[in-house]
Amino acid sequence: MRKPYRFALPLVGAALLTACGANPQEQFAQAQKAFAAHEYTTARINLTSALREEPNNATMLALLARTQLELADGEGAIVALDQLTRLNKLPQDGAILYGEAQLLKGQFKDALARIDGLATAPAMRIRALAEIGLDDMASAADAFAKGLDAEGDKTRLYADFARFKLTLGDRAGARKLADQAMVSGPKQIDSLLAFGAVTSAQGELAQALDAYDKALKLYPRSRAALIGKAGVLGDLGRIAELEPLLKVAASDTPDDPDVGYLLARAYAEKGDWKAARNTLQKMEGALADRTDAQVLYAQSLLKNGQVELAQAQLNSLVRRLPGHRLGRRLLAEAQLAGGDAAGALATIRPLSDRPEATADEVALAAKAAKVAGDPDAATLAKRSRFPTPETLASELGNADAALKAKNWKAAIDAYDRILAVTDGKNVLVLNNMAYAQSEVGNKKRALEFAQKALALAPGNASVLDTTGWLMVETGGDRAKAVALLRKAAQLAPDNRTIADHLAKASKG
Repeated sequence: MRKPYRFALPLVGAALLTACGANPQEQFAQAQKAFAAHEYTTARINLTSALREEPNNATMLALLARTQLELADGEGAIVALDQLTRLNKLPQDGAILYGEAQLLKGQFKDALARIDGLATAPAMRIRALAEIGLDDMASAADAFAKGLDAEGDKTRLYADFARFKLTLGDRAGARKLADQAMVSGPKQIDSLLAFGAVTSAQGELAQALDAYDKALKLYPRSRAALIGKAGVLGDLGRIAELEPLLKVAASDTPDDPDVGYLLARAYAEKGDWKAARNTLQKMEGALADRTDAQVLYAQSLLKNGQVELAQAQLNSLVRRLPGHRLGRRLLAEAQLAGGDAAGALATIRPLSDRPEATADEVALAAKAAKVAGDPDAATLAKRSRFPTPETLASELGNADAALKAKNWKAAIDAYDRILAVTDGKNVLVLNNMAYAQSEVGNKKRALEFAQKALALAPGNASVLDTTGWLMVETGGDRAKAVALLRKAAQLAPDNRTIADHLAKASKG
């Protein structure tokens, strides 16, 4: 006769359970409380302890299965679900739970088999994710689309469909779905993570940061939310806030390639290229399929004088992605540093010969041409000192389009490039830069740009409004801020935004 099935305790936390004196029902109550608070590790510890005494308690087993899924432990979830199946007490959504578990295990065909015949929104989501795992993007798109018209909760489907659209480059479609996810489940981790990813990709970094902050408040152990927030802080250049966050992440998952890349990026932002190289070198294999990490690693090698290694990395990258602009420029720098000026010139010319080439690209071409004795050296040098009208027009167009699309990061990058190649005294550029910096949360930096614009155009209503309101937001001289806003309102009496800022500033 077969022995009665006893629930197998996971190794995680098992040693702690013998010290727990609570009875199974007390432990179950604690597990329910922890699960509701999204403290899934605590929930699992209490559940596995309670199940040692009541291995066939279906209510406990069902909660454990859901807990294991939240902890991305597909194998553990299947153990609990199999026990429920043997007890003939599988929950109504048991097929969905099984499908989720098989997805986590990477068993995509098994996941499809589990939800075969189901046409609900949760089932269509699993079907779509399984098809992605099987590299059938057309079938995945079809499943997602069918899920939108199906019965059942669509929150997770909206979120995963948004991420899928994002990978396809459809940012507008991704944003629509992310917004739907937030309406459907504003406090669900999937909604918040999808919204953070989409708004980050769109350059709306303040909204992305807010989404990740909310996710971490509700789900304090969420690795994805922590990594997402760290990435946004890196984009914002807020390294002082980024480093403590990464130290927490590194202590939890020291070998995590995402954490390693972000750490290296933070070191690079500070100019510590040795630390950046060392960090990336430790996990070079794990980052082999990430272009951003490869570029940063090559750049760190170059900065540390390891020219040949950098060149090898960049040659491979540019062969694979000939249109990668930064990779091509870095390869030219590496070739020039290695004594191959002619090769550097040949590498950079596809960029420097464009009418919209950046000053850095033209300057690098000029330097390589001079060393190589190329007859175009003087012409290139002149172009690098005096950007072409096409270059400035292109950058201004990019900045304006980014501003209208609320892609604040892209706008900031464009204005940075404009200011770098001009005298830095364009009032419109300075004021728009202040606005974009403000929108990503860099209020103090924004005020610096606004004050430069104000010094050049003290009678411009828009500049007065931008400066005055930023002074209010940063806790500056309130009386002076109100005076600036009042002057702006006098110059533009029909401007509702200025009137609103003045009213709020006057009320304190």
